[in-house]
Amino acid sequence: MGKKHAQHAPHESLIRIFINGDFFSSLLCTPKDLKELATGWLFNQGYIESIHDIASMGACEDMRDIRIQLTNTRYRERGREQIIRTSACMGGEIPYTQFFSSIPKLGAGPRVALHVLAALMKQTLSVAHYYKQTGGIHCASLASVRDEKVLVCFEDIGRHNAVDKVTGRMLLEKIRPDDKLLLTSGRISSEMVVKAAHSRIPLIASITTATDLAVQIAEDACLTLVGRVLAASPIVWCGEHRIIA
Repeated sequence: MGKKHAQHAPHESLIRIFINGDFFSSLLCTPKDLKELATGWLFNQGYIESIHDIASMGACEDMRDIRIQLTNTRYRERGREQIIRTSACMGGEIPYTQFFSSIPKLGAGPRVALHVLAALMKQTLSVAHYYKQTGGIHCASLASVRDEKVLVCFEDIGRHNAVDKVTGRMLLEKIRPDDKLLLTSGRISSEMVVKAAHSRIPLIASITTATDLAVQIAEDACLTLVGRVLAASPIVWCGEHRIIA
């Protein structure tokens, strides 16, 4: 009976990251889409500035190892910095200077109606198979407002990992962020807003809520933040200028 139940449990593994031949860090995550996860994680941690900083990457899901060759040494400097323990459900971390670095002011971005946000969230959930199957995993997606279509969707045991995977695919496929929006099944926390702002994604929507610090950072970055997007009355915390009445 226990084995049958375990088949429907979310997958979780410890992944090791090697940079330029040396062990650098490890992540607890769902062991899928590791190239996207590593690329997004490196960018969101501030270890790379663009995809051009990665010379090569090999991800072996069976071995649970990611081996990366970088063209810069920024990761060594950032690796010695003070670390902030985040609110990520898997005990995430972010370098101190990355969290407090100058957050860019986002441009005009797209304008979108709340019913379109709801439709895009439903579209996200419809393709999040593990989310539906287990009830214990998060999903995140990148959507086009113009096409009213979800472009990429990823799932992970950690909501921040799912966002990192979205960021990674966006970088790998060179998808423009300034007219897109980020959708998440999880709570929007401060570090998630920091990640979106540095990725220049101007709008985040969630089926749950956001923290007060997340709202404050979003306001400073001119980022639109929407919660309870599937409810009868969604909450628009800031960036109302992008919401069509």
